[in-house]
Amino acid sequence: MMNSKFVTLQLGIKKNKVDGLLIQLPLGSTSSMITTKNKFAASPVLVSRQNIKYGQIKHIFINSGNANACTGNKGDKNTKKILHTLSMRLSCRVDEILIMSTGIIGRQLPIDKILESLQTSDFNKYTDLKNAATAIMTTDKFPKYLSQTYKIGQKKITFRGICKGAGMIEPNMATMLSFIETNVELPKVLLRRYLKYCSDLSFNSISVDGDMSTNDTVVFTSTGSLNININNKSVEKKFLSYASDFFIKLASYIVKDGEGATKFIKMNVINTKSLTLAQEVSRKLSNSLLVKTAIFGEDPNWGRIIASLGSIDSHYINTTRVKLKINNILCFKNGMPIDNISRKLEKSMQKNTIEITIDLNNGRYKQSVYFSDLSYDYVRINSEYTT
Repeated sequence: MMNSKFVTLQLGIKKNKVDGLLIQLPLGSTSSMITTKNKFAASPVLVSRQNIKYGQIKHIFINSGNANACTGNKGDKNTKKILHTLSMRLSCRVDEILIMSTGIIGRQLPIDKILESLQTSDFNKYTDLKNAATAIMTTDKFPKYLSQTYKIGQKKITFRGICKGAGMIEPNMATMLSFIETNVELPKVLLRRYLKYCSDLSFNSISVDGDMSTNDTVVFTSTGSLNININNKSVEKKFLSYASDFFIKLASYIVKDGEGATKFIKMNVINTKSLTLAQEVSRKLSNSLLVKTAIFGEDPNWGRIIASLGSIDSHYINTTRVKLKINNILCFKNGMPIDNISRKLEKSMQKNTIEITIDLNNGRYKQSVYFSDLSYDYVRINSEYTT
């Protein structure tokens, strides 16, 4: 079995800490990538978008502690210097390397320290998934990594992945970087399609604070060591089920590690007239400060959810059809509250995991999102971020 190899680096961005990662992809791998929609996308994002269009990606370089975003021409030159140094050391073309950065926005990289490290580091000293995930952390409280095996017939389908992210997280990617690989051989057109499908169900469906980063990137790589009949609809359906399951599990780590988070919340919006409406409702409610603070306070104030829903301008939201459940407890139906649930709901709100289901009862579409509560610690962490 061919797997990617990980090399951790001390680049000098963080004092006496590992703050870099080099991922060496198996020969013949195919990669696809999605990135932030932020208009101020960071220099490494812009360069990587071009490289993945034209190059056969062989390596991925990640630094943490500095986003190299909003750094102008100097930041662009620093990106190119890193790629040039890596290409010389790795005997590959510049456009065969993807580059990612994460950390503080608006500060120049300590480029001399980084280049010195890249010129002297041992690129044959490999490490495991946990150490690789640790190397790209910023405000994360724990390393996020996952390895799972599934079966289609007698063939073992494997997925391995790492990600980072805890703040500046909003549906449509998050301050997050992720690398995921599968052993299944996939042509680039399918890899791109499957990445979008799985990301829409996972990384594009999480929220901590409603803010979009300048550096968000997800890379999905096929190492190509296992051939399955992916053109068979049944096989493709199983593969997508396993892939989306893996993506969702990995993305959920980001929500659980949300800055200051004490609760993990899954919100299901079901039976809507359109997918667009389901997405609008889920995005509105998952980013509602009143909803998030009520959940943090374990306050069974479901009225905040209904009020936020009612602020959405859509004639397909019928107040006499809406049903609301919290942890499978029916709270609201047909425009009326449900009697005698207060104590049961209060106790249920003390759980670490909360599931909210909003049924618009007006169609066949659905959307699930995953988000965290909003605590005192979130304010403290983000008020002290650069200090």
